[in-house]
Amino acid sequence: MGAIENSLPVGGNWRTAALIVGSFVLAWVVARASGRLAELLTRWWERRHGDTGPSPDDTAALRGLKRRDTAVSLVRTTVRYVAFLLALAFSFVQVSGFSKVAALAGASLIVVLIGFAGQRFLTDIIAGLLMFFEGWFSVGDTITVEPWSLSGVVEEMSLRSTTLRAVTGEKIRVNNSAIYAARILPKGVREVEVELMATDGDECRRVVEEVARIVPAGPTRFVRRPEVVEVEVLDDELVRVLVHASVAHGREWLVEKFLPDIMKERAPEGLIAHGPIVMFVDERATRRFARSLPGTRGRRPRTGARSE
Repeated sequence: MGAIENSLPVGGNWRTAALIVGSFVLAWVVARASGRLAELLTRWWERRHGDTGPSPDDTAALRGLKRRDTAVSLVRTTVRYVAFLLALAFSFVQVSGFSKVAALAGASLIVVLIGFAGQRFLTDIIAGLLMFFEGWFSVGDTITVEPWSLSGVVEEMSLRSTTLRAVTGEKIRVNNSAIYAARILPKGVREVEVELMATDGDECRRVVEEVARIVPAGPTRFVRRPEVVEVEVLDDELVRVLVHASVAHGREWLVEKFLPDIMKERAPEGLIAHGPIVMFVDERATRRFARSLPGTRGRRPRTGARSE
């Protein structure tokens, strides 16, 4: 009889340990299932709206796609947090038992742990909630996080942290409370104007077209190849040529250094009288600044004009 009584606590301990392990295994399964469910929802949405997805010029469709990806990311990570927090709470209940003294001691321990170890975690959660409701950025946006100058595409958002994918491939995780400011590129690329003065407009156009064929193109290089958008005749021997291009964020050196050098190299001697001068531009910023100037209110800025 004494041997049986001594074996009961051991059996109870094994049962408690099994329940605790089972709760964390269940939390892990739920976390994995939430990721799988998010993938299924994404594929269903893509099938419903077409496999090719929206075009880069379809701003409304791209905005809806980013909102969907952001919501899926937040739901997936939130379910993960909730599952493991419930498993942790269940473990405390199993360890402390159901007695009032033990429950009070367990609750006091949880409060102390949250107060000391969880202070930064709660700060991140609050910051994440505020950024989400204020719509700072979405999954798929190209941003720069200040004051750390960390740049990349937002790959995942959770209530605790934000994950960026840099143009060089690194994955960067930033605590939400450490994001003091965020600079967002509306189109995800840097739009560029290259201005130069030339002695022959047709020959300058030929040089730009030749350069456009050999520059590296792609999502992380020249997103849009150089293209002549305006040729303005100043006098018989001088024309102003305006070239547009766009490059990935983080590859600005391609237009600041590489493009001007290769244009000078390919141009015949005496063709380029002055320049090239590189300027980063944005149409929306141009319109906003035009509205703020008294002399330009009500006017639409000139873009893409052609004159010869």
